[in-house]
Amino acid sequence: MDNNTLAHHGVLGMKWGVRRYQNKDGTLTAQGQKRYDRDIKNNLAKKKDSRIDTSSPDPKRWVKEDTERKKKLIDTGSELVKEMKNLENGSRPKPAKVKMDLSKMSDKEMRDKINRELLEQQYNKLFAEISQPTISRGRQYLSNVLNVAGDVLTVTSSSLAIALAIKELKG
Repeated sequence: MDNNTLAHHGVLGMKWGVRRYQNKDGTLTAQGQKRYDRDIKNNLAKKKDSRIDTSSPDPKRWVKEDTERKKKLIDTGSELVKEMKNLENGSRPKPAKVKMDLSKMSDKEMRDKINRELLEQQYNKLFAEISQPTISRGRQYLSNVLNVAGDVLTVTSSSLAIALAIKELKG
């Protein structure tokens, strides 16, 4: 598979426009009834104040809850990618200065060395070409993976947010 390919395969046996938990007449399928029973059992295990009214099955509620769960999962994944990018940026090696032994130098030698160093810095600042730091292949690969994952999660999160908004508007 090419690295630039995004593939989604959906649920095995999934057909367009066919609901998994509800028949065309609105009755629940066997899988839908099983899920509804599981929801009732989970709901009854909650405290009284946080229970949901389950007097009549509402398949739209399940679709909405599934979509919200998926959005939370993708948002969590997106946050994880951001944290990984921050970790990767924070773990880059930083150059360290080494102190010199100046006790054996005279003042004149020290001034000459400082003046020379300042002149070199000014020259380099004005005329030197900027070279990019070398990055290991592993770090470069990780950076590419994080960028692609971040982009995919951002697009997916946006589409789920739009889907939730449309479902809210439809009622």
